[in-house]
Amino acid sequence: MKEKGKSKVILADRDGFYLQRLKRCLERKGEMQVLGMTDSGPALLEMAKEMRPDVILMDILLGERDGFWVLESLKKDGIDCICIMISAIDSDKLVRQAISLGADYYMAKPIQGELLLERIHQLLEHDTGCNRKEADPEEPVETVFRDLEGEISVLLSRMGISASIKGYHFIRKAVLMAADDQEVLVGITKGLYPDIAKAYKTTASKVERAIRHAIESAWKKNGPQVYFEIAGYLPAEKPTNGQLIAALSEYFRLQEERPKKIS
Repeated sequence: MKEKGKSKVILADRDGFYLQRLKRCLERKGEMQVLGMTDSGPALLEMAKEMRPDVILMDILLGERDGFWVLESLKKDGIDCICIMISAIDSDKLVRQAISLGADYYMAKPIQGELLLERIHQLLEHDTGCNRKEADPEEPVETVFRDLEGEISVLLSRMGISASIKGYHFIRKAVLMAADDQEVLVGITKGLYPDIAKAYKTTASKVERAIRHAIESAWKKNGPQVYFEIAGYLPAEKPTNGQLIAALSEYFRLQEERPKKIS
């Protein structure tokens, strides 16, 4: 699918100005080529059939037909490409629906350009090394990981924690680690913080401060409401770093244990 090392991309969004910004963001390093842009679901499907892109980035809300219809149609027509949903709607229910219909990732607006590029590269690298259609639907390790990471991102965004601050990325990494192995929550200052610091080339104390700052910011916005949704109770004061990470990781761990079909 690739020519001269460039990844081929199609964009779909009702906001023409936003499409131009996305195009500039993706093409600025010369590693990707935007083949076309549209605001219509049916037009996007026809472009995908004709151009066979590596990646499709689309909003859920499109003209004539929505992004969910596009996902279903792509699957029905056997068009195999990476699909990333981008939307201002940051509902956990919509994330799960998008993933179940075949989306590889879900990102809530506003989106940090570097984070978008990073995610596309990760998905392309994974897609190069495996056949997604032949993957065992009962044990899709990488797909489940991407689903989990996407849901964490959406939940943090709902809490009011912006992807532009370091604490957002540190919390997401911590929750991913704790959801996979609850033992990391034991001795958080001597284990979890240093591990995250190593991954992001910083110090454990900066990780702790950045997470604490992110929680303080969230508690002035929608943090209490979202925390109540996932934990089932509202603490008298904002949670500590450890309490938030534990609550989030337990929530997502329980979600992962539920039967889930990923196609």
